[in-house]
Amino acid sequence: MFKNSTIVKAVAMLNESIERYKMLNPDDFKVCISKGNVKIGRVMNFSIAPIITCGKACAHCMGYCYDVKAVIQYPDSVVDARARNTVLATYYRDRLFNEIDKAMSRRRRNKFFRWHVAGDILDLDYFTRMVENARRHPDFTIWTYTKQYSIINEYCKMYGRDSIPSNFTVMFSEWRGLPMVNPYNFPEFRVVFKGEEVPSDATWVCPGNCDICKAAGRGCVGNETTYAHEH
Repeated sequence: MFKNSTIVKAVAMLNESIERYKMLNPDDFKVCISKGNVKIGRVMNFSIAPIITCGKACAHCMGYCYDVKAVIQYPDSVVDARARNTVLATYYRDRLFNEIDKAMSRRRRNKFFRWHVAGDILDLDYFTRMVENARRHPDFTIWTYTKQYSIINEYCKMYGRDSIPSNFTVMFSEWRGLPMVNPYNFPEFRVVFKGEEVPSDATWVCPGNCDICKAAGRGCVGNETTYAHEH
């Protein structure tokens, strides 16, 4: 678990970079879309600033946020990428989603896309654009994890659960002490904390690498409630 001083330092670094990008012409910087990493495999992914964009839910889990570690260890690359993406997501959404659409259209193989390795859904408009993105790219398997349950529930109340295309999996991410309201039965990403056992009725346990789930069509890729050991 990270010390409070480490979290404060990470947030200060992110805020400083965000303020710097807010002063620039948005045409002078580009969206950062990662092609993958060791943990999630060959998966296109997009992230925004951790903690700052995660809403009130963040108070429950920010001490365990692995992206805080990335911010501290790799300030030149990670802080910069998270900051510019956050500015685009907050102030220049048309530009952001157009750039993401273009990048996905250029993809010829491994058509997998994950929203928010870091950060979370900002608001209803933002999520609506994510859904529209999935409709425009039916050949992609797309997924996200969120603790912003109320935004998803509001969307479903307005447009219906079935309006979210089948190629887009929304995982309700669990954390101890955070009440989860899931009336539309979204698959859940449940944490097995230290000292706890995986429930006997669990159908899938996160193997720690998305490539494994991609090959099996299981877990988060397969729209399936998944258990993961605390990490």
